[in-house]
Amino acid sequence: MSKQVVRAVVAASALLLGMSAQAALVTYRLSGWVTQSGTFDDGSTVPQFTPLTLSFSYETKQTATSLERHEDGSGRAAYEFGQPYHFTLRVGDHRARTEGYRVTLNNDLNQPFGDTFDLEALGGVTIDGVAQPQAQLTLSLLSQGGHTDALRSLSLPKHLNEWAFDAFRAGRLGIGSDRTLLMFDILRIKSTVCAEAIPGTDDCAQ
Repeated sequence: MSKQVVRAVVAASALLLGMSAQAALVTYRLSGWVTQSGTFDDGSTVPQFTPLTLSFSYETKQTATSLERHEDGSGRAAYEFGQPYHFTLRVGDHRARTEGYRVTLNNDLNQPFGDTFDLEALGGVTIDGVAQPQAQLTLSLLSQGGHTDALRSLSLPKHLNEWAFDAFRAGRLGIGSDRTLLMFDILRIKSTVCAEAIPGTDDCAQ
């Protein structure tokens, strides 16, 4: 075997190992408060400033469903997730969860925001145990124009700094576009990175 072939094999192995090392299960926990409430099916509303939590998980090795990368590294990417990954909301006695969701990244586009990180439920939302096919659960994190350090690339991030998204950190739970159940702001973001998940789950094996 020639030295050139050996070098090529070593380089390829190093690349594969690097890609494997970068892949990780990430679970995010976000805390915030309610800014507006509509009426839930049980007749209740949620007082303004009631604390709430969101949680979502993803595997960073997921292949993008759409990708538009420019030469300077800016662009747009979207990733879609189903079970076992989750996107959930808890506030007071109310719970919401979805079986599938999309993550959309806009990096360094400045149109009009610097960077954006968006989540949206796919296929409806289960609210308080009742499947609502028309329900929506969304989360948007946006930085001011010119502030392009909130995201570093179009790859799924392992960490998000809430203060880097200095324009807007908010979300909505609703039924269609005309019935809003909750509007909320996000105050804190915490992520947990796991190198290996328990097969078939989004729980960490370590």
